[in-house]
Amino acid sequence: MQDRTLIDVKNLHVHFPMDGKRLVRAVRGVSFKINRGETLAVVGESGSGKSVTAMAIMRLNENANGIMPEGEIDLHLSDEETIDIASAPLKVMQDVRGKHISMIFQEPMTSLNPVLPIGFQIMEAIIRHQGKPEEEARAMALELLQLVRMPEAEKRLDQYPHHLSGGMRQRVMIAMALSCRPSLLTADEPTTALDVTIQAQILDLIKMLQQEIGMAVLFITHDMGVVAEIADRVVVMLEGNKVEEGTAVEVFKTPKHDYTKALLNAVPRLGSMKGKSDPEKFVNVSVRGTFAEARQAESMEGAQ
Repeated sequence: MQDRTLIDVKNLHVHFPMDGKRLVRAVRGVSFKINRGETLAVVGESGSGKSVTAMAIMRLNENANGIMPEGEIDLHLSDEETIDIASAPLKVMQDVRGKHISMIFQEPMTSLNPVLPIGFQIMEAIIRHQGKPEEEARAMALELLQLVRMPEAEKRLDQYPHHLSGGMRQRVMIAMALSCRPSLLTADEPTTALDVTIQAQILDLIKMLQQEIGMAVLFITHDMGVVAEIADRVVVMLEGNKVEEGTAVEVFKTPKHDYTKALLNAVPRLGSMKGKSDPEKFVNVSVRGTFAEARQAESMEGAQ
């Protein structure tokens, strides 16, 4: 139903010009929807186009010289108001980023400014998008750190990123992303750099905050274990193409594409080596020829 749809991605293409001649077609005609309050996981190996797709929803690819020659990304703010992110002016996008859609990244140490206190970094978004005075913004930053269960939150406001552990820095990133109560939180591999204990805490935190705030979550990952833990629906990507989409239950119980089956087969299962004396290699399902014809056609087009 339209009233449930928050983001509607239609035929998205993202290209990156290389050397003035070649084009890297990172995303190729991908379409999907994100409904209000749900968690959509976009999965695939490195280079599959999942992170580029996520960044396209905030038009961040432009910072890396990326272009969107085709496609729409409709953000439904209400039944009467829709923004096509793909063609929106930069001024509109400055309001969309942070206010309606926010993002947490894989490595918080490279995403946080090392020379600014974390309290100030959270306050910046509050002052920019909500117009709050500095004193009120600081109080709101403290509330956000408490919301993400940061230990000794008041003390952390004046600390710098290098004073915090990896798990704490990721909590700061989540607090920044939630500062304006966005409709969509995009999480790009947010737990990859963390150990499994902290990873579980961050996943539980995201789920808890999602329920409290009522936001949708776009979760980018290559880890099918994380997908099983957090996702309502799943989009599987390979070589810039969407190869499968369905509910998490459907994808895990009855995967249709060979690549999805390969991803699931790569997940270690407790007891799978019972009765075997030596380790065995994972089953390797070759899907590299899936888009060979399209690649060949592109090569011929570039040569002309």
